[in-house]
Amino acid sequence: MCVVNSSSVHLTPRQTLLLILLPMAGTFAVLRLYLHLVQVQHVYPGGYLVHHLFTGTLVLIPAAFILAFGAKWRMTAILARVAVGIGSGLILDELTFLVMTGAADHDYVSGISLWGGAGFTAVAALLLWGLHWRHRR
Repeated sequence: MCVVNSSSVHLTPRQTLLLILLPMAGTFAVLRLYLHLVQVQHVYPGGYLVHHLFTGTLVLIPAAFILAFGAKWRMTAILARVAVGIGSGLILDELTFLVMTGAADHDYVSGISLWGGAGFTAVAALLLWGLHWRHRR
């Protein structure tokens, strides 16, 4: 049995697309500008190195849970989508770096890391656009 939560806030497919896509692309762009123009800096809470893959996961998962059950308030629905975009941008930027490089500081600013992150972000943007196109009716 499928029950639709009638108290959930409804946003249009276009609103959802923009609320996820723009923060995702913006997060990727800001990260890359920072890494290439400023420098690589690490965060060590409790003495452990935390990559932005982990930070992105901590942002994305609660937002996905909120969206899975439906947001009761409009601002929660908006912020959850923005958080999905930011978390996705953080994660997508880090994937190639951790999987396809030696994960050294100079690898953050390597072509492989840059273009891999851009490629993953582009694929995610295409997926979002496809979902938007399918649900816009």
